[in-house]
Amino acid sequence: MAGDSQRYSPRSPEDGSQWYFSRKEIEENSPSKLDGVDLKKEAYLRKSYCSFLQDLGMRLKVPQVTIASAIIFFHRFFLRQSHAKNDRRIIATVCMFLAGKVEETPRPLKDVIIVSYEIIHKKDPGAVQRIKQKV
Repeated sequence: MAGDSQRYSPRSPEDGSQWYFSRKEIEENSPSKLDGVDLKKEAYLRKSYCSFLQDLGMRLKVPQVTIASAIIFFHRFFLRQSHAKNDRRIIATVCMFLAGKVEETPRPLKDVIIVSYEIIHKKDPGAVQRIKQKV
C-alpha cells in the first residue's frame, strides 16, 4: 500500500477518491492531452457537448437538475477517459439516460436514443426516419 500512496498524489485524477481539481490539475492530467488532443480542442468539445446535453434534456422535457447531472457525468467520464478514444455523442446520450435514472426522471431508452439521433442528424431527416424504424 505504501507504493500506492507514493504513486498517486492525493489529488490525482487516477486516484478516484477525489473529484475536485484545479484547472491546472485537469489540464496536466488530461487523458485526451496524452492522446494528442490539445487543450483548446478539448475545451471546445466539452462546451459543445454541454450544449448538446442541454438541448437533449429540453427536448426530453427533463428538469434542469437532470441535465446538470448528465453534464457532470460527462465531465467526470472525460476526466479519466480520452476524447480521442470515445465517441462523445454516445457518451453524452448515455449520460442523459443515466442522469434520468439517478434523478428519478427516467425516459425510455428508445426516446433518449431517437431524440439524440434527431439532434445529431438534424440536417438529414432520412436518417431520423431510419433510426425510428430500427428502434
